[in-house]
Amino acid sequence: MPIRESQEIADVIVVGSGAAGGMAAWNLTRQGARVTLLDAGERFNRAKYWSHVRPWEWRQREARGLHPPEFYLSTAEQPYETPPGRPFDLIRVWGRGGKTNVWGRVALRYSDLNFREPALDGWEIPWPVTYAEMAPYYDRVEQLIGVCGGTDDQPWLPGSKYHLPPPNPRCGEYLIRRAAHRVGVSIVHGRRAVVTREMNGHAKCHFCGACGRGCDIAAFFNSSDYLVDPALATGRLTILDNAVAAEILVGDDGLASGVRYLGRRTRDEHVIRGRRVVVAASCVDSTRLLLNSRGARYPNGIGNSNDVIGRYLCEQIRFHIQAFVPELIGARTQNDDGISGGHIYMPRFVPPGGKGRDYLRGFGMQFWGFGAQAGASFAKRLPGFGVDLKRAIQRRYPALVALHPYGEVLPRRENRITLDETRKDAYGVPLARIDYAPGENERKMAGAMYATCEEILHAAKAEVLPYRRGSLDVSGGAIHEHGTCRMGADPKRSALNKYCQSHEVRNLFVVDGAAFPTATEKNPTLTILANAWRATDYLAAEMSAGRV
Repeated sequence: MPIRESQEIADVIVVGSGAAGGMAAWNLTRQGARVTLLDAGERFNRAKYWSHVRPWEWRQREARGLHPPEFYLSTAEQPYETPPGRPFDLIRVWGRGGKTNVWGRVALRYSDLNFREPALDGWEIPWPVTYAEMAPYYDRVEQLIGVCGGTDDQPWLPGSKYHLPPPNPRCGEYLIRRAAHRVGVSIVHGRRAVVTREMNGHAKCHFCGACGRGCDIAAFFNSSDYLVDPALATGRLTILDNAVAAEILVGDDGLASGVRYLGRRTRDEHVIRGRRVVVAASCVDSTRLLLNSRGARYPNGIGNSNDVIGRYLCEQIRFHIQAFVPELIGARTQNDDGISGGHIYMPRFVPPGGKGRDYLRGFGMQFWGFGAQAGASFAKRLPGFGVDLKRAIQRRYPALVALHPYGEVLPRRENRITLDETRKDAYGVPLARIDYAPGENERKMAGAMYATCEEILHAAKAEVLPYRRGSLDVSGGAIHEHGTCRMGADPKRSALNKYCQSHEVRNLFVVDGAAFPTATEKNPTLTILANAWRATDYLAAEMSAGRV
């Protein structure tokens, strides 16, 4: 089948439409650039979301052969590999806005301590940017997308004067916060990219608690409504739907000259030309694209002569403990929907004087699944049978609490993404192979994470459901992959400079989580947005100056 080549040359090609790609398209078009955006899917229709479908209605609809929108990419369509005994759950969304259609919305600033920590403890390379450089972009992002949260300002969790009003804690959240305070652990209002009052033309949240199904009124940030649509309105954005990027093309001068892509539905092959390329397809897919962009000039993948791209994959460890708080056992059932997820958050916890701390970095904690919400899966772990079991479930339904700590995994050279040349997907692209596992540092950290959960629940006099101490979620479950195309000051040890520009290929930028040198303990999306804005400001200035 012949390759179809576009005759137009874009100022910038952006690959991916999620948080990073959407921000790149929005920021560059508003500064006058003509951008072509490649999206591996298409726009999701909010009118078809099942946001408010009740459980019994859900079953009835499925019985009639109906289905909710398919957000998540299946491994049948897009497989990947892992070594035996080292599973990795890779969550992907191919469609306008990517994972921001269904993300957890936790919007935390990295702190000055997060940025400086690698330089202080000496593990791997330091961040090439500081909190002072990032803070103005955090401010701008929060004003653009809307982030609700409190007024708390702590060393590990910077505050913001731009937060929207937070939702009140649920009863169980209040009790857990009070118990944590007794043992010296700080718990604050959660920070989420949810609009709690009308802002920038976006409707405010009505607290239905179904954010994970997609928001049918766009009351939480998603790249499609908040960034891509405004970029389209400039008249300077062209979107290529169902365009699966396979390779970044290179000219005789060694610079990126375009992208080869295939139609997701048709499998036909296309080439789009551009003067600059911004990669923002999410960490794993961005890395795969870079590694597959090989030739005589870049035999190890574009911009990868130092063999850094694909290495240093890092994310977070986590686990979950459920319990019942005694004050709410037998209490009247209330509406605990609120914002889907927790209304509270535990910033990085450091024991006084570093007591018992035999590991690097640290952890925070999230809280979701509190109180009377849809489902009662905890019932399977309660003893009893018949009427007595039903009574026990009913009495405990309002009293459920759940703790979900997230701990930083150190970047290691051996944790990496490679390509399997012997197996290819439906588009002829070699499959990604993810070889990743936490190490001894994380095992020690997990012990401290469990100890902190146990201390809080003991202070709450909670009835704890059975759990296995030391167990962790399958790697990848946090959905916060980083590090495989990291930025840094040393071109021998990093792929990008501080502006996410390739050290080797000056018109190539990578602006998603792959660029982060560390994973931290925090959810990354707010920092991805801020960093992509900062990087594309630099790109726009370099374009104006004629240097890129």
